[in-house]
Amino acid sequence: MSDINPTSEQHQVVCDPIDFTFTTPDLILNIIRPLIDAQSLPALLSLSTISTNFLEIIRTSETFWKELCRQRWKEKWGFHRRWEEALKHYDVFNKQERRDAKVTFWRQRYFEEEQDATRQSISLRELNSLTFDFRFWIGQPTVVDERIVVKSGLLQSASRDVRFRWIDDEEHRVEEGREEWFSYRGVFTGHPCREPGIEWFMNESSIIQWGFSPNLWPKGEIRRTENWGWEIRNPNVVMRAIDPLPSLDDNNTTNEGNDLINNDESLWKDLIDSLENVPMRNAPEVNGFPVHAELPRSFFLDHPLIE
Repeated sequence: MSDINPTSEQHQVVCDPIDFTFTTPDLILNIIRPLIDAQSLPALLSLSTISTNFLEIIRTSETFWKELCRQRWKEKWGFHRRWEEALKHYDVFNKQERRDAKVTFWRQRYFEEEQDATRQSISLRELNSLTFDFRFWIGQPTVVDERIVVKSGLLQSASRDVRFRWIDDEEHRVEEGREEWFSYRGVFTGHPCREPGIEWFMNESSIIQWGFSPNLWPKGEIRRTENWGWEIRNPNVVMRAIDPLPSLDDNNTTNEGNDLINNDESLWKDLIDSLENVPMRNAPEVNGFPVHAELPRSFFLDHPLIE
């Protein structure tokens, strides 16, 4: 009869099969990769309660958070520029001789970008670097079942090379001590009229106006879209920033997200999908019917020209 005590500490093998499975970042990433998408973070964090190893990996794994960043960003406006800049900053981060071992670069970057996406004001540098697609709210009238319907101008671009150029010279510099509603001014290029001499003016709150001084067109507002892009709208027109292409000389570029860049389906989808025919107020009737206009819901709810 054996004198080995099966309950002694020397012969006990304590092994949690879940903790044993989730032992390395690469292994856990291969297991949960199909689950990682833009909405997966809360669910993945809740799964971390099943394993201490899993929880530690999610907290500290650069591999995990880098993948989460890529999946989250690749369907957002600005993916290529955001990804390239993050990779460059990660290289700098890794070369630091003294850095906090508790800091996970990609985890920190994920939440920094989420916070930045809520920012509604644009910097002068950003505005100066962007190219916009310019579209009118109102397009050409057409006859539909003996009714006049003004087609939406959103269905066709009027210009795809609009730029708000800031020129730091005496002519365009805002004079110190002079009370003006704007803080910056510059040259507006690419307008559909193609005439030179159009200027733009912007304040610190991203209210912007453009036109031929002193007779400017209505003021507009600069704001973020739900897809993290930039939009400028006034009562006449709406412009959306064209997603910057990846750098041709960067080895870290990726083809992901190329099918989402700058096509009408992605850049204007939310507005075009919400188009409705609404009667225009104070417009003359034609054949006994009021004139209708195709406008997106976000526009006509507050617009004075429609019912």
